[in-house]
Amino acid sequence: MKKTDKYRPCAGAMIINKYNQVWLGKRLIKSDNPKKIPLWQMPQGGIDSGEKAEEAVCREVFEETGIKNVTIIYESKNWYYYDIPNDIYENPKGNFVGQKQKWFLMFFSGSDNEINLVPEKNMSHQQEFSEWKWEQRDKIVGQVIDFKRETYRKVLEDFKDYNIFSN
Repeated sequence: MKKTDKYRPCAGAMIINKYNQVWLGKRLIKSDNPKKIPLWQMPQGGIDSGEKAEEAVCREVFEETGIKNVTIIYESKNWYYYDIPNDIYENPKGNFVGQKQKWFLMFFSGSDNEINLVPEKNMSHQQEFSEWKWEQRDKIVGQVIDFKRETYRKVLEDFKDYNIFSN
């Protein structure tokens, strides 16, 4: 059994467009990433004290992508856990050993020109991504850093039954 207090509570967003493609952002290489690994991921971030997971995911999506025109379609029933290897980040948000994540399937109804990776000047949030793209579901896992791949597999499996992916 996992000691859940050692895992930072986070919310993740699998954002899909009208073509059933998934939004991915290429992580900025920051100084706390000694391996300098520029891999892709979906938006995610911490759940603030007193904040609900669905509030956090909407906030994180806006902070990281500028996207406002999204609708939550489905919330994962489970929390997904992963450990962050010590050689990846020297200080992964305090004394946490990893993250526990609640994931949301979201539909993007806006246009691509709404997407803005640079936070507005009045926001305290720092830029997370250097570029973005829409990707096919079956091509996502291989582009993600290795310690997140199992979580991404589970999220994709959890969300596969929603007819939004039917073609």
